[in-house]
Amino acid sequence: MRRRIIGFIGILCGILAGLPARACGPEVVIRFVDASPDLFIIENKSLEAWTLLSLGFRMQNSMGRVVFDTDFGGPGASEPQQFQPVDNEVGLMGAPVVADGAEELRLNFANFAAGRRFVFTIDVDDRLANSQMSQAYVTGEEIAGAEVTGLFSHPQIGEGKAEGTFGSDGKAHLRGATCA
Repeated sequence: MRRRIIGFIGILCGILAGLPARACGPEVVIRFVDASPDLFIIENKSLEAWTLLSLGFRMQNSMGRVVFDTDFGGPGASEPQQFQPVDNEVGLMGAPVVADGAEELRLNFANFAAGRRFVFTIDVDDRLANSQMSQAYVTGEEIAGAEVTGLFSHPQIGEGKAEGTFGSDGKAHLRGATCA
């Protein structure tokens, strides 16, 4: 009998190992686009009812030592731009005041449900002495390493966090766990 149970468990594990894992938990993709002004496109791609409550951006570890350029003078290169939402269907709870040269930005939302997206503009400059295309233009490689932390809520599960880091493609992926 014991051999049968162990054999059954082995077969079950083998079957489950062959199945593709499905994503569960929160999932958000953030894309940075260098434009005039620069864009951040945030998409809540969660497959379940995860609502994004807040996002925190930390640029300190970016390869280009990236900063938010919101005023003339200071550490930014040129063409400063304050934070400006493009739309607000996700319930941004007050536009943040971002100091010139800041390396952090925090956003709070009231209704950023799965399937929605939010776009905002703000100028981002690098601080490299030998920047690839001038400090006013930030490439994916220069924003790479910047970190983002999200706080989420689910009606049955409660709150959860997810973290991500921008890659050289200018995207950050915040993901929850993987379910079998």
